[in-house]
Amino acid sequence: MKRSFLVIAFTAALVAPTGFLGTFATSASASPPKLKAMLLSIGQMPTGWSLDNSSGGKVALGCYTDNAVPKGVKQTAAATANFQGKGGFPAVGERFATFTNATTSYNETVANLVDCKHFSGTSGGEKVTGGTVEQMSFPHYGNASDAFVVIFTISGMRFYQDLLYVRKGSIVMAFFEGNLRSVNVSQFQGFVKEAVAKLP
Repeated sequence: MKRSFLVIAFTAALVAPTGFLGTFATSASASPPKLKAMLLSIGQMPTGWSLDNSSGGKVALGCYTDNAVPKGVKQTAAATANFQGKGGFPAVGERFATFTNATTSYNETVANLVDCKHFSGTSGGEKVTGGTVEQMSFPHYGNASDAFVVIFTISGMRFYQDLLYVRKGSIVMAFFEGNLRSVNVSQFQGFVKEAVAKLP
């Protein structure tokens, strides 16, 4: 029971850094067809994986969740999809959003993450401690892209996440994979390549 609760809290924490991308649409079905069609499908995931439609509850992780659409910029559409391996791990998610000024939105979000060296708070009712965010070397995609390694602890259990932001035209994509150990970079890169290939 405790592990299941931690899986839900972890899923909520995975969604946290892309908060501004998920504000207006909480599921792929609520999204415009254009963005919905760009999402990965369950058929593109490894055998045994499933869609994750769970709700992680409230997330408050300080600078890690304080992303917001910059003043004067409007989000015009959003889409999201979440997947998980057997038992809940690894967990993979992607978010798409379009903006009236995607460059400004992207730049401010990345700048906030660069400045967010440490964070703590709560996720799904569980205490989160020891959170760190570090930029990582990663292949370049779209007009701009930045990748991060995020590590945090929920109720004494350590979680690891790789996070990539990509901007292409008016679209901003956030893609992340998380696990109970360091993320398999080769697998993460494979998922990213499939996701980026669907960008127009």
